Amino acid sequence: MRCFLLRSLLVCLSLPALNAAMAAEPPVQGVWQGTLGKANVVACFNQPSPTQGADRSGNYYYTRYKTPIMLAKPNGKVLWQELDAKGDTTGTWSLHAPQDGKLSDKLIGSWTDPKSGKTLPLALTLLEAAGDREHPSCASDAYNLALEVFPSTKMSKPIAFEGKQYRKLQIGDTITVELIAPGDGVAKINAQLRAVLAKNKQDLADFYATRREYLGRNGFTTEDEVYAEPTYWSTRWVTIKFYRWPAGYGANGISIKFRTWDVKTGQETDVWNWFGASASDGDDKAELPDRLRQALFKNVKIDAECKGTDYDGRGRFHLSLKPEGVSFWEDSNGSGCENDFLLPYSKVGPFLTVKGRAALSDLLPKN
Repeated sequence: MRCFLLRSLLVCLSLPALNAAMAAEPPVQGVWQGTLGKANVVACFNQPSPTQGADRSGNYYYTRYKTPIMLAKPNGKVLWQELDAKGDTTGTWSLHAPQDGKLSDKLIGSWTDPKSGKTLPLALTLLEAAGDREHPSCASDAYNLALEVFPSTKMSKPIAFEGKQYRKLQIGDTITVELIAPGDGVAKINAQLRAVLAKNKQDLADFYATRREYLGRNGFTTEDEVYAEPTYWSTRWVTIKFYRWPAGYGANGISIKFRTWDVKTGQETDVWNWFGASASDGDDKAELPDRLRQALFKNVKIDAECKGTDYDGRGRFHLSLKPEGVSFWEDSNGSGCENDFLLPYSKVGPFLTVKGRAALSDLLPKN
């Protein structure tokens, strides 16, 4: 039971009646700042959307940490749920207007731990009123500018790979690796690998735009799935794989690129040159040279549904080095028509250029 002074009359409401009264209040929306317990926070609540029905979305962050935390109020419920990246409830928010305030500029309430029942007081003041639905509050400058400070470099612990070590470096959604090995060549390679990382906020414009888009849609943050890792590392060559799957895109949006360097000189090389071809601008793929294509497809039976497509041998292939040979493979599009070949080093020789023979001399059979 809670009591309110309303026009000189003391009105007492049971909990169900209180919930109904609170639900009848205008929806909380806009950008707010205040405290959760003793910590300063900024919160946003998106405008109601016809496409989401009674579901509501929001987000908040502690000003000290600036890590967005999702808020959701499904099916018109009174309490806001605080959700982690797995979708588990980590707290609930109860919000309402103070007795002496207006819903338009102040909110009070409590945060509750769903496991222990521990509560902390909430007090919020309106920072920016909500505009129209085309400009959701959680995508606004008022909420996001503080989140868009240029981030520091994240560095992983050393990772083992074929008896060697490397570490991952990441700024925003740009990622690369650093090879942990001595030598001037490796130092030059590391300098080129670091150049992949964002250098300023403009380099992260798409990263910030994606985060704003999803905050405005559903109150959660998302970003491209990215990783980088070595796939081959010998005393002569090192190949790094760069992978990106843009948020909101299907498998066709995935990009994979392999880059190969000479460990001794630190010079990057187009491995397709070793076979008399060249990778396309912007990626590492090329069409198979005729002699190589004929040899690889000699005993391949093309399924009827794959004939007349790029998967009948006319497509563009990745080329990657492996300890046991050279791999030629196509990106998958879900049809099952893609081809993948491994040509052992003992059979590579006839398809190599002079440059290719020199590059792989340590791996070719000795005559």
